[in-house]
Amino acid sequence: MTMITDGTGSNLRAKVTSKNKLAVDAVVEDSFVNAAENGLAFNINTEALTYTGVAPYEEGCLYIKNNETADLEIVGFFIGELNDRSGGNTTSPLLFTMYGNPTGTVVGTDVTVVNRKIGAPRSFDVECLSQPTGWAVTGTPLLYQYQYGGRSFGTVTFNLPAGQSVLLSVTSQTDSFTAYTGFTGYISE
Repeated sequence: MTMITDGTGSNLRAKVTSKNKLAVDAVVEDSFVNAAENGLAFNINTEALTYTGVAPYEEGCLYIKNNETADLEIVGFFIGELNDRSGGNTTSPLLFTMYGNPTGTVVGTDVTVVNRKIGAPRSFDVECLSQPTGWAVTGTPLLYQYQYGGRSFGTVTFNLPAGQSVLLSVTSQTDSFTAYTGFTGYISE
């Protein structure tokens, strides 16, 4: 067995196997778990909101703008729908669509970004608005998700660089419904 001696004088050694591989003990931890342990993971979610219009219509659900100096990693997407559809086609699925960098003057109701580490003092410099209006979108959507009812959760992988934004909208074939939605993620430092 060959040993490599630490060159800093601490007399630490590392074992080299007969196949010339360094013998190590390693712990692998998911980036999101690590971020949560360090107070850098977040949850962004709306409350249950009622959407109304003359079907079919598209309405904004959630606007997120990264005002941090570091990128945001979006790793989870969830939707919940109450069983209260009325008017229009109440059996057609809702279509949620996510767009990058909407234009216009976006306004809406402030949504609190929640730190996933309970008791962590760090807040996040992320602008979040529910039921946003005043937006326009161009280009190919980043995500489509049909919702047939109940609650859905999916793993997604989106990088939201500093200064960039996303908008989540819903297209409905029913005149009225109630739903909530949101994302989980972390700051990539």
